[in-house]
Amino acid sequence: MSEDLESHKIMTMDPEKRDRVINAAMNEFTKGYKSACTDTIVREAGISKGLLFHYFGTKEGLYGFILKNACEMIYNEYLSLIQLEQSDVIEKLWQMTLLKMDLSYKHPALLDFLAKAYVELQENPNEEFTEYFMKTRSIAIEKALADIDTSLFKEGIDAKKAANIALWTLNGYTTSQINANMCMEDYKKEYERYLEELKEYIDILRETLYK
Repeated sequence: MSEDLESHKIMTMDPEKRDRVINAAMNEFTKGYKSACTDTIVREAGISKGLLFHYFGTKEGLYGFILKNACEMIYNEYLSLIQLEQSDVIEKLWQMTLLKMDLSYKHPALLDFLAKAYVELQENPNEEFTEYFMKTRSIAIEKALADIDTSLFKEGIDAKKAANIALWTLNGYTTSQINANMCMEDYKKEYERYLEELKEYIDILRETLYK
């Protein structure tokens, strides 16, 4: 955990209560910063508004912590698990997609929150938040495209563009399923179907891009 998160006042809170606050805030901020309501957050977390602001000072302070914590979660529970030694970019992206889907199981609001944060930071840049967010995003792209075997691609295909096509295709599929507005139980029931559909996309990518 980064030093600024580790030393944050909220870390002195009982871990179970802290998790409730973080989850409630992340879920509420998926609506966007301006639309998020601290009354809803404290109600869902089961704490007083006074206690919330004791730990975070302002709504912006809360948002900043949630954003940084979400980026930390992405690194620890997703990016750090990517197999860098895998040189087949389509195989690597397949593994990354599975990791991302598993992450959405464990933290249902995480990817929605970060997607919304990305849009809002484009519209209303905040130097500190943008730097933190873009650093995490750049690590993800670097890991996805690091040390790939370009000899696998068909002759005449631009390897970088082909890798981006595979990346965008699988990212787009994962995002569409995560944002399908279904409850987690339904999502779990559909998981095997998602895997089969993903395999079909993988096969198409291999047939289209590889020798």
